[in-house]
Amino acid sequence: MIFTVVLPNSVVIEIDVDIRANGQECLDQVCQHLGILEYDYFGLQFSGSKGEKIWLNMRNRINQQVSEMRAHRFHLRVKFYIQPHLLLQESSRHLFYIQVKQEILFKTLHVQDETKLVTILALIAQEEFGDHVSNRLHLPGYETFLERICPQSDPDFLKSVASCHSGLRGVSSQNAEYRMLQEASTLEDYGMEKHEVKMDRKLMSVGVGPEGVFIYDNHMELVDRIEYPMIQRIVHDACSCFMSVYTEEMETRRIEVRLRTLRAASCLYRCITEMHSFFRCDTVNSEVSSQTYRDLKGLLASLFNENTTT
Repeated sequence: MIFTVVLPNSVVIEIDVDIRANGQECLDQVCQHLGILEYDYFGLQFSGSKGEKIWLNMRNRINQQVSEMRAHRFHLRVKFYIQPHLLLQESSRHLFYIQVKQEILFKTLHVQDETKLVTILALIAQEEFGDHVSNRLHLPGYETFLERICPQSDPDFLKSVASCHSGLRGVSSQNAEYRMLQEASTLEDYGMEKHEVKMDRKLMSVGVGPEGVFIYDNHMELVDRIEYPMIQRIVHDACSCFMSVYTEEMETRRIEVRLRTLRAASCLYRCITEMHSFFRCDTVNSEVSSQTYRDLKGLLASLFNENTTT
C-alpha cells in the first residue's frame, strides 16, 4: 500500500509498505529513503479520529493501528531529542534543526530569556540568508523574515537580531544549525511532548521530556515537576492516567489526569513509558553505536575551523 509521509520541512514522499507490516518496517523504509541511520530518534505520527496526535507503534502491525486514517498519511518527526553533539549524521541534525526551529517560531518551545532568543533567531537568519549586509534590514525579504519570526516585536528587538546576525559573518549554514540546536537544547522544555489534560476539573498541560514529567497550568506556569526516579507506577484506565509518585519524604502520592479520549490517555501513557525507557535505558541501535567516528571528526573540523569572528 502507498503511504504519504510529510517530512519536517513539509516535503512529501511516498513509500510502498505492506499494510500488514509492523511500524518499524515503515519507519525503516522512510529513513532508508532519506539516508538516515540514526532512526532511533525519529517516529511516525498520524491523526486519530478526534484529532489525537498518535505515534505509530513500531512493534504492531500498521493495519491494527491506522484503520481510521484518512489518505494514509504519516508525519516524520523527531521523537527523542538527544543533545546535538551526540548526532553523528548531518541529515539527522538537519531534521532536528528544522523541527526545533518550527517549535520556536510557533512558540511551542518557549524561550524566556531575550538574549538567548536574539541569539537563536540570529542563527536562524544566518542559516537562511547567509552573511548579514549593512542594508539587509531594509530588504523586503529579510524584513518579512524578521517579522515572521518575531511578530509584534518592537523595532529595537528586530535591530538586536540583525546586529547579532551581523556578528555571525563567515559561519556556515551547517555550523549555524548546530549552534542553534546547542542553544535550544538548554531550554527547559527542549524535547518535551505536551498533552492537554484536566486535573480537578481544571485545564492543564502535561509535558513529558528527557528528565521527567512536568505539569503546567493553563498559563504554562510550572505546577509540578516529577523526575523519572520518583515515579513508582503509572497506569491508564479509560480516559485517565494515574501515577504513583514518591515524595521527598519517600511517601507515595497519587496523581490523576483526565484526557479527552481513551486513545489520548493511551498516548500519554505510552509517551511517559517510552520516554523513560529511551533516556534511562540503553536503547540506541547498535548499528549507530558501532559506527566509526570518521564522519564525526570531519564534522567537528568543519564546524570549528571556519573563518568566523565569533
